[in-house]
This record gives sequence, structure tokens and C-alpha cells, in this order.
Amino acid sequence: MDFSDVPPEILCHILLLSDPQTVLMCSSVSRQWHDTIAGCPELQYELELWRSGLALAKHRRAWQKLDWTSKTVVELASLSGHKGRELAAGVFAFQQDGSDIHSFSLQENAHPCVETHALGIDPDAEVCLTIDPTQDLLALLYSPQPGAESFSLMLQTLSVAQPHPMARHSTITVESDLWVGRPRAIHIADDVVGVSFGYPGTVRVWNWHTGVLLADVRVHTDEPGFQFISPRAFVTASTTHSGWIDLFVITPFAKAPDSEGAVHVARLRFPELARMSPRMLQAIEIYSGPLCGTPIRRSFSHRNDSRIYLFLIQLESDEDETRYLRLIIHHRTLVGYVSQYEREGRTESIDLQWESWGPRNTRILAGDQFDWVANAHGERIACRDIEGMQVQVLDFGVIPGDPSNGYNEDGTMVLEPSTIGAPFKDPVTTHLPFRRTLLDPVLDPDDYFNAILMDEQHIVVTDEETDKMTVFKF
Repeated sequence: MDFSDVPPEILCHILLLSDPQTVLMCSSVSRQWHDTIAGCPELQYELELWRSGLALAKHRRAWQKLDWTSKTVVELASLSGHKGRELAAGVFAFQQDGSDIHSFSLQENAHPCVETHALGIDPDAEVCLTIDPTQDLLALLYSPQPGAESFSLMLQTLSVAQPHPMARHSTITVESDLWVGRPRAIHIADDVVGVSFGYPGTVRVWNWHTGVLLADVRVHTDEPGFQFISPRAFVTASTTHSGWIDLFVITPFAKAPDSEGAVHVARLRFPELARMSPRMLQAIEIYSGPLCGTPIRRSFSHRNDSRIYLFLIQLESDEDETRYLRLIIHHRTLVGYVSQYEREGRTESIDLQWESWGPRNTRILAGDQFDWVANAHGERIACRDIEGMQVQVLDFGVIPGDPSNGYNEDGTMVLEPSTIGAPFKDPVTTHLPFRRTLLDPVLDPDDYFNAILMDEQHIVVTDEETDKMTVFKF
């Protein structure tokens, strides 16, 4: 059937699924389409919101109140068998037992069309994956077996299982004596993909278009946390002593042959711990949203520099029990020290004690064991409410005194500093303002959610006990 034969009522419903910019372009297709769009009140309403910028205000208010527009429960077979899961730009990707990778769009209903990527590798292989739907990119790092002395970085399209056309080498094979067990993290940032390894701690970064290794950096910890802050800069976290953050800028080997491909520009030290046993600081993970481009069919998206970094810190307390902390830093703080290093023409890295950089630029909050299922995107964190079985969102994009913050009748705005004593040697006070909002409704107390994922329009809660995932759309 030709599109010219589609009744206006049906065409209107079809166009309501598109973003306003696409609808505006469709009005030029034919007189029929123009008249249909002009005569559809729902389409005209969405177009006026978009033209006036009110769609952004509506979107911001929805996130301020966590007033979701739809809630969908998706059933997935053997959710408990998932080895890895990723959410970016509205696409959910996961790996079940075996080597296949599955993905689907969250824009679909409760019965999504799941794409399967048959990788053709050993089902028992150790696999670490990440995605960037805005580049149609699926990157996988795998090793044939734990302890192997080689690994492969596979670069495929996310939409169909085939080598990515922008990658000169669809598989990058690396022989390495550093490979022990699984990698800790893998991330994409525009034209680069980076991986952190443990024992000894190492970060490697490739240009995935050319397959060229850009950086191969040893870091001062066995299991480094790792995230990009730009396609040419990254941050790591160390559990040595009281812990610290290192900032690196990628520099071509030819310009700095002794730099391992990256220059160490700054070290930001954490507060001193009260007790300095070798295992006091056990692990640090870094969470932040992916550095993606503008999602397809999306009128707007957050700038990549409007983002925070969540450092999940696991410690051993005085009672030999495990304790968890959340340390949050804004992107502008990290980039500021990179800019300072370059502006001052330094040859030695910046080294700052906690008192010189931390109190005004961070917020430290108590956490719990469920923080390992937390997620960050943009300037927001989605995590478990430690007081009950609810999902909460912590928004660090608030600006004190800005009327767009809305009223604070429920007391969710936290503008005053907070202080934490143990496990630090001296009480630590931090000031970064934020808004705390609980996601309604309360989850069933019998439910055990294994992961919380978030992107610009969704919060996803997975429950391995029931093989279900709940998708909240904003």
C-alpha cells in the first residue's frame, strides 16, 4: 500500500511516534502530509512545545518529580543468566549464558523485537561489552579462557551482527603478559575505546577506527577504576593508602615517547583514613554516563560535559565489616585541572591534598552493598534508597537560587553541607548541592532488583528472581 493511501487518522498516530523535527520535515513531503499535520491537534501541540523550548522544561520537570509517563514490564528469558548488561541512548544490550549478545530498543512495547548477535566465540569465554547506539557500535573484549595471554577486541555494528564499516580492523588481537582474568571496565568515547585491567593495574586506549593503540598506562593500584572524561582524557581511581584520583591526557607516542601514550596531569587525594591497614580501602568503581553523540530521532540531548562521576568506595570498617561510601564529582572539576595543567605549561603533574580540592567540589554520602547496582547518567544518579526498597534519583544539576529548581516543599533539595566521621581520621565536610527524589511506586519488598540502569529518558530496574525488567519512561 502506498503512503498516500494511508488515512489521515492513522498517519497522525504514526507521526506522533516521531520527534518534532522529523514531523516538521514530513510536512514538506506532500500536500496531504502537510494538511494532516496541520489538522492534527496533538501534533501541533507537540510542535509548539518544541518550537518554544517548552519540551525541555516539561522534560526537566518530569525528572525533578520523577513523574514518569509510562511504566512497562518486560519479560526476558533467563535474566538471571546475564553476564553483562548496558543501557545507552534508549538501547538495552545484554549477554546471556553463552556467547550471544542480545539488544532491543526501549521505545518498543512490552514485547520488544530482540536482535541476537551470534559472535562465534567460545561460550565459556570471558566477555566484557559496551555499546554506543549513536554510532551503531558494539565493542566486546574477550579472552578464550581465564589466564590466557591474549585477548581480542571485537568491533561490530549493534543493529546487525557484522563488522563495523568504520573499523579498519574488525578484531584487534593483542598478545599480553598482563592479562589475568576478566577486564575491569570497557568504555567508548567517540573514536576511541578504552579498557582497564587488573593485576597489575593497566589502562589501554585504542582508536577503534584505525586499530592503533594510543595509550598503554600502568597505574598505581591492582584494580583501577576507569572512565573517560573526553575522547582524549581519562580518570582512574586508586585504592593505595587512603586512595586518590589520577587524571591522564592522551598524547601521541611520537610526541612523548616515555609517556606510555598518556601524560599524568593531576592527582587528587582522598581524605586520610583513620586506620591504614593494607586492606582498609578494598575497591573503587567509577560510574558515569556514556560519551555518546545525539541519539537518532531525538530533538535534544544532554551535553557530554553536563555530567557527574560517581565513585563507589568499599572499605573495611573498624569492626571488620564492609562499609560503602558514595563520592560524587562534577565533570567541570576534573576538566578544570586538565585545563590548568595545559594552561600553565606544566611538566610535572598537579598533586593536591583533599583540603585543597575536595570539600567544595564533591559530596560524600553513606552507601550500602546495593550501591554496586547503581547507575549514573548526565548529572543524575539512580540508586537504591538505603532506608527502604525504593529507587532514588540524586540530581547534581541543581543551581542554588535558580527558579527552575522548583519548590522544595518535600525537602528534597540538599543545599547545606554534610559531614561524615568514620572511617576518616578527621570529620569530612562536603558541599556539592543536589536534589533527592524517590521513584514512586514502592517496589515489592519481596522483589530483589539486581541492577538499576538509566539514560536520558528511562530508568530500568531488573529483577533476576522473576526474569523481568521494569522500564520507567520520562
